[in-house]
Amino acid sequence: MNIYEQKAIPSIWVTWLSRLMADETQCVWSIWFRTHFKYEKLTTNFDSAKWNASHRTLVNDRINLLEAAGYTVYVEGENRFEVLGRDHLVRVAGKPDIVALKGDEAWVEDCKTGQRKNSDLYQMLIYLLLLPVSLAPCQGLCVQGRLIYRDEVVEIQAAQVNEDFRTQFRAAIAALSNPTPTRKVPSLHECHFCDISSGYCPERIENAPNQSIENHDLF
Repeated sequence: MNIYEQKAIPSIWVTWLSRLMADETQCVWSIWFRTHFKYEKLTTNFDSAKWNASHRTLVNDRINLLEAAGYTVYVEGENRFEVLGRDHLVRVAGKPDIVALKGDEAWVEDCKTGQRKNSDLYQMLIYLLLLPVSLAPCQGLCVQGRLIYRDEVVEIQAAQVNEDFRTQFRAAIAALSNPTPTRKVPSLHECHFCDISSGYCPERIENAPNQSIENHDLF
């Protein structure tokens, strides 16, 4: 039996929002559903143990480097934040890997062990927008960002949080917080990595359809 419960306030995790803004998901409904409901998640094929080990190594390397340089470092759970929107109609939450402070310097870092994606940039820009108003150590400071890859460190400047980005951010929030469900766009690829079962989404695609046609005379 599939049971789900509507959230008192729609809640959007930054990683979901960044994928939407980067146009990396076609089925916006899957993010809309997560925003509005608590549900029993489907087990996926994602190897979380392997990811956690690799990610932890990268995070620890950055902590050691930053502390050796004299920074005060806050890690993961210490950095969890929630921002309530206007009239408390929607909440945005996140948990950046690292926040590092030294004097009036403030850096937020997120460590990436997988393939580089456009959503990495959007995720960091959302942090740069929200941390100065939501995380106590960052309030009143100009926060800059770094994306930490295995082979490169990419700096993201606070100035990149411009009006075009803010407009796109507000539009994404409006789409996800709307009580009317967005359109479903099921596909084998996205459904394969989605933790919403067919009990909640009957349109979920579990297996590739057989669409091959033999001896077609067009080629």
